[in-house]
Parts: sequence; structure tokens; C-alpha cells
Amino acid sequence: MRYLPLDQITDDMYLARPIFSGDGKVLLSNGVKLTQAYLARLKGMGYQHLYVYEEGEKATTFTAPISDQTMRDALHGVKESFFKAAQHQKLNLKQVSDVVNYILDEILTNPTVLYNLMDLKNHDNYYYLHSVNVSIISALIGKKLGLARDKVKELTTGALLHDIGMVCIDPNIIGQPRRLSDAEMAAVQEHTNFGFHLLRSARDLTVLVAHTAYQHHERMDGSGYPKGITDKDIHLYGKIVAVADSYETMTTGRVYQKALWSHEAIRQLQESAPEKYDPEVVAAMAASVALYPVGSVVVLNTNEEAVVVDVNAKKITIQFSSGPRINALLDLEPDSAIKIEERLS
Repeated sequence: MRYLPLDQITDDMYLARPIFSGDGKVLLSNGVKLTQAYLARLKGMGYQHLYVYEEGEKATTFTAPISDQTMRDALHGVKESFFKAAQHQKLNLKQVSDVVNYILDEILTNPTVLYNLMDLKNHDNYYYLHSVNVSIISALIGKKLGLARDKVKELTTGALLHDIGMVCIDPNIIGQPRRLSDAEMAAVQEHTNFGFHLLRSARDLTVLVAHTAYQHHERMDGSGYPKGITDKDIHLYGKIVAVADSYETMTTGRVYQKALWSHEAIRQLQESAPEKYDPEVVAAMAASVALYPVGSVVVLNTNEEAVVVDVNAKKITIQFSSGPRINALLDLEPDSAIKIEERLS
């Protein structure tokens, strides 16, 4: 299984991971042959990369941070929350709580789980999938920092709803396929204020959930928004979601901005700490996400190419895609003589 840009996918390849709509429905199931018609439609919908495999390719299994069913439930819950907020209706907080518990049940019981996938986004499902991913990464960071389950739940709830204020922003601005003007950016930045007030008005949510939405764009040096506060005034949840949100945004391609690969985004966050981000939070994030996610095509120090087929906190499993060991599997541990030198896709 490889993660490839659409222009490198041919019509003899098959979809290896399902594509979800914004409300959690399966748009295209794994195993579907990717005809030119499918590829053209997916490109028109804004997809840039897909997980694929070729006929006869040896199937491998891997552990994702959450199951496909939990992902579907989470996407549906986020979309419904956004819809209710936009319609000035009461949020279904039982649904939100259930989704967060599903996520935590899977993450907190797996001692070696990492954020190890690159998700398939387009302009229709972007904010829903982004919200779910940020909640997963935030939960992993909270777990790494040793927070108790009730604190991780509060953090993950805030992370899941951190962008809910975007429903109050003009969709014509959000949907622009270009960099925003200063005036447009100022309008978008108001989503933190809107999100705070939407969540603060929900009686069954704690004020810290609302503050997570309010503070996730603050920075340690005071250069963030909406208040421009510094280190000591930013709550830990705000610091965590700031890192998770930045990482997830960096690794997502836009029409006007090339996506960074995971190891590049981690390095950029590390270089921006402690000026912009809390170093302890960045370190916990770096230990919680895969440098080379599943599907990465890599070059080894043996000059062989391989595909990452599984990765967790203890090892990276690769499948050789060139040379005399083609299709063979190998576990790379920290002290292995064979190392990954470069990522190709």
C-alpha cells in the first residue's frame, strides 16, 4: 500500500483506504479499481493523494490510531455539531461525549499507538476531518504527558470542537482557492471568539473546553490571536491544540500551499519552540506521530526502495519495493543497521 499523488496513480491500481464524506459516509470503498473516470471525478472533488495498491501486491495489516467505524462516527458527530451551531441549535453533547469516549477507548488502551496515517481530505470534508485528526493528535499528546483520563477527555472534546466558530465565517472567504487578503484573514481569525461563545453557552461543557477553542491560535511569544497572550497565560489545552492544529495543517496540502511531510512538519515545530510553541508539548507530539506514516515510499541507506506498511512507537515495518528483497517485510527498530534516508512520496 502506497500513498501517492493522483498524477502518479494509474488505472491498474486499487483504492487501499476508504474515502469518507464529511458526515462519515463511505464515498468509495477500499478495493475499488481506480479507473480514469474515478480518478477524474476525485480530482474534480479536490482530492490530491490516495492510498493505493496494485493487483497481486501482498496485503499487509496495520493498526490505525482509531478504527474506521470510530472515524465515521466522529466525522458524523463533528458535522452535526457544526450544523447545529450554524443553525443556532443546541449541540448534541451526548453524541460529542460518546465520540470522544470511542476515541479515548482506542487510544488509551494501546500503549504503542501513533498517529500514523495521512488522511484523504478535500474541500467538502476538510474541516470535519481536520477537527477529528486534531482531536486524535491532542489525545495522544495528553496521553504522552501523563494526563488523567478525565483531563484527556476534556482536552479531546475541546480539540474536536476547536474550529466550531468557523460556522460563523463567510463561506465565500473560507472557500477561496488562494491566500487570503489581510481583511479576509482578520475575518477568519474571529472564529476563535465565535467558537468560545458558542461553547461557553453550552451548559454541560466546561469553561476549559471553550478556552481550548479560544486559545488554539495563541503563541508563546504573544504573536498569536485573539488576545496576543504569552506562555504563562495560555492554558495547557490551548498549547496542546495549537501544536496539533499546526501539525495537521502543515501536513495537509492546499491549492496555494504544498503540504509538508510528517518529518518536515515535526522539524519545523521543533525549530519554532520555545518561541511559538511549548517545547514539552512539541516533544510529546513528536513522540506521538509517525515520522514516516503508513504508505510512505522511502529510500534506505542500502539504496533500496521500500514502503512503510506499519509503524508504532517501537518499530517501523517496511516492505521492499526494489532490489533482490522485493516484497519482503522487515522491522526497523531504533538500533537497526538499515535506516530510512529519504522519503519519496
